[in-house]
Amino acid sequence: MTQLYARNPLVQGLVPRLVGLAHERHRVVPQDYPGEAPVVLLTGGHGMGKTAVLDALADAYEGRLPLGRADFAALGADGAAPGAGPVRFGGLPVTGASNTSDVVETLELLVEGLAPPVPGYGRRRFRRLLPGLFAVTSWHKGNAAEQALAQARITRLLAACGMEADDEGETSTGVRWVADVGAQLAYADQNPDQDLQPVAAAVVRQFFDRHVRRREARVARGWYEERATGATEESEALVRLSFRFHRGGDFRQAVERTLVEAFLADLSDAYGSWQQFARRPRPLVLLDNAHTEAGRAMLGLLLAHRAESGGSHPDPLVVVAAQLDSATGRYPYAVRRELPEVATAAAWSRADTASPSSPSAGVLTTPLPPLGQAEVLEMLDAAYPAHPVQPAQGTHGAHTLHPQLPTALHRLSRGQPLAAQLLCEGVRQMVGERSVEPELLLDLSTPEGRPVTELLVERLIGTAQMRDHLVLLSLARDRAAADALAEAYAVSTTQFPAAEAERYLREEQWAAPVDGPDAGPDAGPGGQPDFVADPLLRTLLVAELRRTSTAPTGTRPWRALNRLLREHHAARGDAGEPDVLRHTLAAGDAEPVVDRLTECFWSWEAARWLGCLRRVVSAPHPPGAEWADRRWEIARGDDDRRHPDADEDHRTVNRLLHGLWYLADPVAEPTADRCDGVRTQLGFLAMRHPSGFAVLHEASTEWPSALWEHRPLPMPRPHRTP
Repeated sequence: MTQLYARNPLVQGLVPRLVGLAHERHRVVPQDYPGEAPVVLLTGGHGMGKTAVLDALADAYEGRLPLGRADFAALGADGAAPGAGPVRFGGLPVTGASNTSDVVETLELLVEGLAPPVPGYGRRRFRRLLPGLFAVTSWHKGNAAEQALAQARITRLLAACGMEADDEGETSTGVRWVADVGAQLAYADQNPDQDLQPVAAAVVRQFFDRHVRRREARVARGWYEERATGATEESEALVRLSFRFHRGGDFRQAVERTLVEAFLADLSDAYGSWQQFARRPRPLVLLDNAHTEAGRAMLGLLLAHRAESGGSHPDPLVVVAAQLDSATGRYPYAVRRELPEVATAAAWSRADTASPSSPSAGVLTTPLPPLGQAEVLEMLDAAYPAHPVQPAQGTHGAHTLHPQLPTALHRLSRGQPLAAQLLCEGVRQMVGERSVEPELLLDLSTPEGRPVTELLVERLIGTAQMRDHLVLLSLARDRAAADALAEAYAVSTTQFPAAEAERYLREEQWAAPVDGPDAGPDAGPGGQPDFVADPLLRTLLVAELRRTSTAPTGTRPWRALNRLLREHHAARGDAGEPDVLRHTLAAGDAEPVVDRLTECFWSWEAARWLGCLRRVVSAPHPPGAEWADRRWEIARGDDDRRHPDADEDHRTVNRLLHGLWYLADPVAEPTADRCDGVRTQLGFLAMRHPSGFAVLHEASTEWPSALWEHRPLPMPRPHRTP
């Protein structure tokens, strides 16, 4: 059973009430909305547990009721030519094929899941849908790609619906099936190699002759004839359906609409009015990555059909879909309910929306929120041994968890279930070897010995080349800096790899907009959103860059990367100076940064100086193999004696810089004495600045509080004398 945290309102509450079956025991529960059920749309960013919820539902209901599942991101994963459908089918590359589409592939997957018998349910034969799927799967004569695709699809559909045996009891595979169609064509009139009509007619005829009783065939043909005006011959409607589908564009969309209607009508027939009256558990479909083009198309057709019927002929299907974005733009009339609200009642009604006839009125959206610290603590409890190994004598508490580790882990993961779970597994791996401190969270390993950061980045960024790009570009402030890095270091066959990365971040919801320079969770530690705006992803990518830059095979040295960016920002003049200093500090060269900040303290306005300082201290620290982390020791004054000739301003700036740099680190522990140290240094500088007392005094009050709560440092506001 998939382990979930804080998602039980869906798995144990809403969905069991929609299907009418408890999620663990075979116990019927009262159904919500016995007529039309809403499409439940789970929303949330990467790693927020959407797929885990679908996995848990599949675990709970597989084999207990008819269940279909599709992942829209896996359809045509390598892209497709316009009008040609996806280029992959069943894991095999397909080129030049016009007899498939995302909607058709989805319907095939759902038939494979819903058709097989389960206890209490007979096998579903999909008497309307199958003739349509066979018709559109027809191939142009001589097109090997289309013929190979047809063989694979026909094999799977016949097996799923229990039609694999012919009249002689022999197994009827797609290869034999297609060969028999070819034999029929050999006796037909001569036609051009690319003619579709004789193939479609032979496919439809063979399907009805072999697999459908005469009465069922008459009903199915009649159903399509009603939707094809002007059809006069027995199978002409289905042949026309095939023609339209292969034309693509609007013609194909009309056919897909008909196929979805057939799919829902078949489910309604299989469910039956007496089963509806008896509140028999309803079939369930789980759809992942519904934000993709394929997902939008499939959900759009399903919702449009339900809206057109107006609830007069409701289908029994319960649909739970998951998508990345918030869904407010595409589904404006959807009912939104927070996760705790759906535990006992979904409170959905199409009539309650502003436009009941709108397809989006059939949607109930539920955003998946970040985990709270209580759930992270529960994860750590599960990861930490019930009877931990006692520390050996003289080890002073090795093999223990730091008391503030749950807070640090929650802060680093930002409540993302995937990150929190993998980090907790890394903690479990380290327990017994050494004390687990917050500063070690980015250095954890999996039980297989892989760095947790590497595994997390792999799970969050699925494409290897894009991972490589983003690891490199994670140091960039903006698109221009990313272009400079990409031009010098990226290996790509395309002209603008930074533009590709920017587009990817936007499409995958990693580039969340920021309302202001110090706006909330999407801003960097210094308040400025960087090229990779998401704080968690940026932290993981930078950690991976640190790790790989010192590897024996590494081709991107940390200091060289920061030197390149320092030169890039130096060319921007005064506007680039904060980033020049930032990358100087990131390379581990703190002394020139302290010298420059001390020098300009007297000549700059206090707001400008603080703005520069907060940008500088957002610098990532160098790899541990190249640099000893003494930031906090310097912040508390341990190195003051090394600068006997420096004045107090210089020593104060040195302490303040290192204290802020340390506390801006995502895994730093902001203790009271450390925050007080920042307050003391800023308070001293407030007394020293010739005109900036008010600005610096305000920072001495607000910045320690922001550090304590691990918020971005607030932007200093200039104070003008009346």
